[in-house]
Amino acid sequence: MKMPKTAKSKLTILFIYTLFLSLLTGCGTTPSDYKNTTPEFDLKTFFNGDLKGWGLIKNYQGKVTQRFAVDMNGTWSGDKGVLYELFTYADGRTQERTWYLSKLENNINTGTASDVVGKATGTQEGFAFNWNYDLLFESEGKQIQVHLQDWIYQIDENAVISQAAVKKFGLNVGEVIVFILKEEGSS
Repeated sequence: MKMPKTAKSKLTILFIYTLFLSLLTGCGTTPSDYKNTTPEFDLKTFFNGDLKGWGLIKNYQGKVTQRFAVDMNGTWSGDKGVLYELFTYADGRTQERTWYLSKLENNINTGTASDVVGKATGTQEGFAFNWNYDLLFESEGKQIQVHLQDWIYQIDENAVISQAAVKKFGLNVGEVIVFILKEEGSS
């Protein structure tokens, strides 16, 4: 039996509406899910001194599109910090970013960088830190703005894993995964 065109149109609209609604209201993890877990992550303590990281960038299909190493150095004066990052990609390209960080009350942190639109905001609970920000990056000669929802999980006092969902118009378009180690002798 063949379905009438109007019924198909209504089903298509209902499907699109349901999909859109599920994207907007989808369940998600919150920092409070990690309350009372250890080791307790502290942005100011971990990102202080020299650090080294290795990462992958994946596209929306899960295919690795780029690999990189990153050298970092963090310094703090009171609750204000500067985190310098130097990325070296597998294709030889380099990229620098300097974060200007603020540690606020109630486990809230903020940050700015030249390629971050507005302010990054983050909340810490237990061993997890959730960092959200809009980032500009260049693709095929154009500047594109994407949203990153970055989860940083402290493994021990010297190691974290960062996993960032990259979104455009609310849809996942990629993922960035980075393993970061504090260098020996860093405070």
